[in-house]
Amino acid sequence: MPHSPSEPENSAPNTLMHALGMNGHGYVVIPKWFVSFLSFTVSVIFVGAILWAWQMSSDVSAIKAEVRSSSQLRAAELEDIRRRLARHDELFDRLRGLE
Repeated sequence: MPHSPSEPENSAPNTLMHALGMNGHGYVVIPKWFVSFLSFTVSVIFVGAILWAWQMSSDVSAIKAEVRSSSQLRAAELEDIRRRLARHDELFDRLRGLE
């Protein structure tokens, strides 16, 4: 009985080729649902990466502002200490001048 062109002689290798995604012409057939799923997954990962970078940028800005304010506070405290020391030096010089 002759085989029709649509049905190859050995159907077991043909089934294996279909299972591997081959269509019999040397091309790999990728299902549309898989392409859609892959596209969706890449989009979700990309959006997640953007949101993560945005959050990190916000955190870094907050840390910079906190460091800047603590640095200004420290500078103000140092200026106060210098002013007090200068006042003490002035008072000490006056005391030594009286002796």
